[in-house]
Amino acid sequence: MGYHYNPLVNNQFPQIAERYDTINPATGEVIGTVPECASVVEEAVAGAKAAQKQWAQVPLFGRIAKVGEIASLLEKHGQELAELDILDTGSPRHVMEADTKFAVQLMRFQMGLAPQVMGKGGDRWTGDNIHFTLPQPYGVVARFCAFNHPLMFSIMRIAAPLLMGNSLIIKPSEFTSLSTLRMGEILAPILPPGLIQILTGGIPVGEGIVGHKDIKRITLTGGKNAALAFYGVAAKNGHIKDFTFELGGKNPMVIYPDANTEQAFKSAVHGMNFYQTAGQSCGSTTRIFIHRSIYEAGKKAIKAACESIKIGDPQDPKTLMAAVSTTSQFEKVMHYINVSKEEGLPLLTGGERLTKAPFDKGYFVPPTVFYDVTPEHTLFREEVFGPVLALIPWDDEDEMLACVNEVEYGLTASVWTQDIDRAMELVRHFEAGTVWINGSTKHFPGFGFAGAKNSGVGSEENLEELASFTQMKAVHYFGAQGRKNVEIGLG
Repeated sequence: MGYHYNPLVNNQFPQIAERYDTINPATGEVIGTVPECASVVEEAVAGAKAAQKQWAQVPLFGRIAKVGEIASLLEKHGQELAELDILDTGSPRHVMEADTKFAVQLMRFQMGLAPQVMGKGGDRWTGDNIHFTLPQPYGVVARFCAFNHPLMFSIMRIAAPLLMGNSLIIKPSEFTSLSTLRMGEILAPILPPGLIQILTGGIPVGEGIVGHKDIKRITLTGGKNAALAFYGVAAKNGHIKDFTFELGGKNPMVIYPDANTEQAFKSAVHGMNFYQTAGQSCGSTTRIFIHRSIYEAGKKAIKAACESIKIGDPQDPKTLMAAVSTTSQFEKVMHYINVSKEEGLPLLTGGERLTKAPFDKGYFVPPTVFYDVTPEHTLFREEVFGPVLALIPWDDEDEMLACVNEVEYGLTASVWTQDIDRAMELVRHFEAGTVWINGSTKHFPGFGFAGAKNSGVGSEENLEELASFTQMKAVHYFGAQGRKNVEIGLG
C-alpha cells in the first residue's frame, strides 16, 4: 500500500533498497517510502554527461520543441501530480493545483526567452579582426528544490538548463519527493535517455551531487545553512562551481499612515502566505512595521483577518490554510512560538497547536501573531518559515529604516503609502532583492526573483536565469591586417 516510486536514472527506475518513510502531515500517516539515491549518483552523472553531448547538438528550436512537449505532458497530468503534493505537503488543494499551472506557464515563458540568449560581436578598434562571444552550456547541471512547493519547483527548474543545452539532475526535498518521482515516470517515455535524472534522499545523495567533479553548475532553493554546506562540500572536493542560491528571508512590510489601511492590513495577512503554505514561504512578509498612529487599528484588523481564515482538510476545496509540511518544520515553528512567549512578547492570536479532532493527528498551527516586537526579540531577527507574524510599531522614519535593514536577510520587502515619491525613495534604501509598492507576495515572470545579503545569490524567472546556464566563450578571428600585425609583433 502507499506510494513507493523509484528514481529516474537514464530513463530506468532502479530498485533502491535504502528507503525512508514519507508522512502526510495533515494526518500523521505514513503514505509511502522514498529512496536514498547516493548509490546511483555516479551512474546518473555518467548518463547525464553522455546525454548532454547529444542534446547540445540539437538546434535551439528543436530544444524548444522538446521542452514544449514536456510542458504539455505535465499540464495533462497536472491534477494527478497536484493530488500527490496535497498528500505530501499538507498544503491546501487550491495552492497545489495553482502551482502546476504557474510552473508550466513559466516553462512556456522561458521557451519564448530562449532565442534572446546570444553572444555579442563587433570589430572594436582592432582593424579587420572579428570578435564575438559564444554562449555554451555547462554540461551537467543540478537543481535542488525546496519542500514547500515540490512540484512547482521541480517543473520550474526544467526549462532553463535544457533550453541552453545542458542535461539536468533534479533533487527534490527528501520530505516531499512523491510528485517529482512520479513526474519522472511520466516524462521518461518522451526523454532522450539520461537528459533528466531525478534523485532523492538526504545528505548522502546531496553530498554526492554537490561534490561531483562533472557537475559545475548547481542551484538551490532552501536555507542558508544548506548553502554554506554546498560551499563546504565543493571546497572539500577541490572543485570550483557556479551556484545560484534562493534562500530565506525575514521580510518587512512598512505601512505609512497615509496608506489605504484597509488594503494594507489585508495585504499584511495575505503577504504572510497563511493561505498558501501555512506561512512556509521564503518571500513571506513576516515583519509588519505599522506607524504608531494606526497601530491599534492594524492590530484589530490583522487579528480579525487571521481568525477568519478557514483551517481544514487540505483535500477540501474550501480550505484556505492547512498543515505545516514536515515534522522538523512543525517543531521549529513551535520552538519559535515558545521562545517568543518566554521572552514576554504579547500574543494577539494563535500560539498553540490545534489538538482537537480533526486536527489532533496532524501538524496544524493557526495564524499566530505577536505584537510590540523589537530588535531585541528573537522573532525580529530569525526566520521561522511558518505561520508566525511579528507586528512592530514605528514613529521615526530613519529608525524604522535602520530596523528594517538590521537583519541578515534581504529577500523581499513591501511598502504601503499613497506618496509615490516617498515610496520610490524608500525602495532605494531597502536592502532586498524584490520590493512591492502597495502590494505583496506576487511574482511577475521576466523581472526576476532575487535576494540580497544572506537571502541568496543570482536571479530566477527571467532572461538572466537562462543565460546563467551558459558560459560565454570569447572568439577572436584575425583578418588579413590582424594577421600581419601579429607577424610583426604588434599583437
